Amino acid sequence: MIETNLRRKFFETQIILNLARKHSFYLLFRGYHVIIAEDFIQKEELMTKKAILMMTFGSPEGYTFEDIAEFFTNIRRGVRPTDQEIQHLHDNYQRIGGSPLQRITRAEVELVKEALKGEYAVYFANKFSRPFIPDVIKQMEDDGIEECICLILEPHYSFYSVMGYEKFITSQTIKFHIIKEWYQAEDLLRFWEEEIRKILQTQVKDESFKVIFSAHSVPVLALDFEDPYIDQIIENSQLIAHRLGLAPSEYTNTWQSESDIGLPWIKPDVLEYLRDQTTHPQHYIFVPISFISEHIEVLFDNDVECQELCQELGVAYHRPPMPNTDSRLIDALLATIRQHETEELRYMHPEETTFDELAPSKESNQILSETEELQMPEFVKKLIEKKGRENVKMPYFIKKMLEKRAQESK
Repeated sequence: MIETNLRRKFFETQIILNLARKHSFYLLFRGYHVIIAEDFIQKEELMTKKAILMMTFGSPEGYTFEDIAEFFTNIRRGVRPTDQEIQHLHDNYQRIGGSPLQRITRAEVELVKEALKGEYAVYFANKFSRPFIPDVIKQMEDDGIEECICLILEPHYSFYSVMGYEKFITSQTIKFHIIKEWYQAEDLLRFWEEEIRKILQTQVKDESFKVIFSAHSVPVLALDFEDPYIDQIIENSQLIAHRLGLAPSEYTNTWQSESDIGLPWIKPDVLEYLRDQTTHPQHYIFVPISFISEHIEVLFDNDVECQELCQELGVAYHRPPMPNTDSRLIDALLATIRQHETEELRYMHPEETTFDELAPSKESNQILSETEELQMPEFVKKLIEKKGRENVKMPYFIKKMLEKRAQESK
């Protein structure tokens, strides 16, 4: 407890805080009697003006038909999916027993909170389910927070992921710094290296294998916007492969979890890649490096769809555990926060710094309108040219687009 008049400014000084951390005793200071004890240390958290806001995508808040409908309506900007789509998604969630994402993420947040106790107040928010980002920022304002470092629990930057969070981050009283990407964090790279190596040493041994790095796909418009995500994913896989000493023939990049939004997506899709191979190794090791926690896009898209296809192909399926609450992930998160502590904080104005990532630019919109029929691949080619490189995966994508158009024209 504190027996004093807390209205006096000197109680907020660092002198008192430093003494409070070390001792419990009577202090005579400028004629005021103070008892410094555990209650005072708890008060320090209330006086903290700095915060960490950890955010993730979100999950359905339940698994009824309407729970699923509400969540995906939020994702689709207020447009409710068809009943058929909702039923399909509902069945997928039932197949995996629901998503553990919220439970895992809250545990990650608690571990970070404990490590930063006394330095930062730590908050948690979701992009598409409760607690929503604007609601949590309002709570931060009410708590008197003045500075906030935002850590999005997605390691790579994309206009289709991280920028979606940025659109909600604004306040009249809080300055923010948003961490854009952290996929190069040493402890995260070490996690993937060590977990893949375990599979190679204990299960694959001397048999043939291929490591398939997969990541959530993004619309082809990402090339139009020069989204860094694709390059970051490829670099991330190369960093891990190099640490493992993999030959180029022993790993590849694929994409997964695309949805029907009326736009073409970056290819190859992981399932299409597997089906297109004329020969297969004895083992496939699937590494979904764009995610850090188990959720439906790992537990269903990988552990159900990829595993079932591997069974059809007669190939052993492997997936390393996700980082989840592993100490190596927590160390990576803490190191990332430390790296950004001295970065400039500022008031955020999302209307000035973000854009509609699903709307083609004027130039690309014209290309799309001109090439509505068979020429869609030309649109892709022009985007690649604009990007300034002939991506090794793009010829595959063009081939699949041509095949699809040919089938539709029959």
